[in-house]
Amino acid sequence: MSQAIPSTYRSSRFDVRVLDVPHAAAAGVELQRIAFDFDIARESSVFEFLADDERARAARFLRPEDAVRYSTTRAVLRESIAACLDMRPSHVRFRYDDAGRPSIADSPAGFDFNVSHSGGFALIALSHGRRVGVDIESKRAALDWRSLAQAVFAPSEHACVEALPEAARLDAFFAVWTAKESLLKAIGVGIAGGLDRFSVLGDVSTAPRVPILDASDSPSLGVHAFDACWCDAPAGYAACVAWSKSSNALNASNAPADR
Repeated sequence: MSQAIPSTYRSSRFDVRVLDVPHAAAAGVELQRIAFDFDIARESSVFEFLADDERARAARFLRPEDAVRYSTTRAVLRESIAACLDMRPSHVRFRYDDAGRPSIADSPAGFDFNVSHSGGFALIALSHGRRVGVDIESKRAALDWRSLAQAVFAPSEHACVEALPEAARLDAFFAVWTAKESLLKAIGVGIAGGLDRFSVLGDVSTAPRVPILDASDSPSLGVHAFDACWCDAPAGYAACVAWSKSSNALNASNAPADR
């Protein structure tokens, strides 16, 4: 049985909202959404407990808004993890495996997290007992999504999207993208694992839960060992969270990549 994430964390420094995602919450997964303040200064005291390497990384960004995205997301992640593990945010230490996947040094067995940010928002997923993955994307109208569809869509999804009205196809593309990226991040393979090797469209009766189809020829991917749910996103965004059905998945590898 999954251990619930403490609900006491509420940042007084940043605009953070804990999202109501019942299916995820029932599995012990908490999802937080951050709204970025791009007027905040890089040297603001709200970033006081970032580590030296995090400050150095933030300083390397050429665009101030990218530095804000990174610094804010990492600061909130530190606060959230500290609240879950009963420690100071400045004492949270990240470690990385050879693939660059982060976990928390000296954390209790089974604790996992994942991060995604796009445009003006970020998502953080946290869990005791489940592997988690999360993705949020700004629906960029100028994106030539059709040029990406071959690498993203399974065969059945091409037909499903083409059957939609033209105005609905961009939304469908981002629904597919966020669901698949969150699932692959939860598995731990990232998008290189094969976005087109399974389908997440075709059964609208399960919304907001993501239907996972056509994966029988990809047993090594293990996608059927995970659940996923599209979740509340601001206008112009799509978002999804995924988690392992069993806590045993945490023993397979370290936490999925933070981006």
